[in-house]
Amino acid sequence: MVNRLYLLKELEKYPVFTSKTIADITGKGKKYANLILFRLKKTGEITMLERDKYTSHKDPMIVATHMSWPSYISGWAALQYHHLTEQLPFCIEVITTRERKRRMLEFSFGRIRFIRTSSKNMFGYAKEQARGFEIFMAEKEKAIADCYAFNLVSENELKEIISRHRNELDVKLIQKYIMQTIRRTLIKKAEGFGRRMENA
Repeated sequence: MVNRLYLLKELEKYPVFTSKTIADITGKGKKYANLILFRLKKTGEITMLERDKYTSHKDPMIVATHMSWPSYISGWAALQYHHLTEQLPFCIEVITTRERKRRMLEFSFGRIRFIRTSSKNMFGYAKEQARGFEIFMAEKEKAIADCYAFNLVSENELKEIISRHRNELDVKLIQKYIMQTIRRTLIKKAEGFGRRMENA
């Protein structure tokens, strides 16, 4: 029998792990790994995120970009991460190219929402650190562009954010990112928003 505390300590090194992770740590087979998973879930020491994906962490920011690859955090969570808003996000929006059965995941005290996009929209994000783990986060300008393109934040709220943080933001880059991200049918609307941003 593998020492429980040792196993939990090892699992803490992973933002998300599978039954294979436990099998590799213990040197045992899949049947034994599944038994361990059942016991740890029952005691609340780990959380099952979806089929064969688990975590021992409670912070959704750590988990979010390790569920699908490639992916990055955007929306309100990215705005808050970059100190563009003081509003704490209840839902973390994750932009990904992957098709998923479950687009909304209840986790800890909030939600993780997965928004599918095409590979041409996977730009404007960078590797960051959260509690010692690598995560992928939208840049300031890309977060604002995504909020507009995916209708995550109202236009009025975005204008207010841009107005308050104008010295920290590249408005031309926001406009460029929006035009690269949206569907052609929304281009005229975006052009109008771009003009309003310049006057914010």
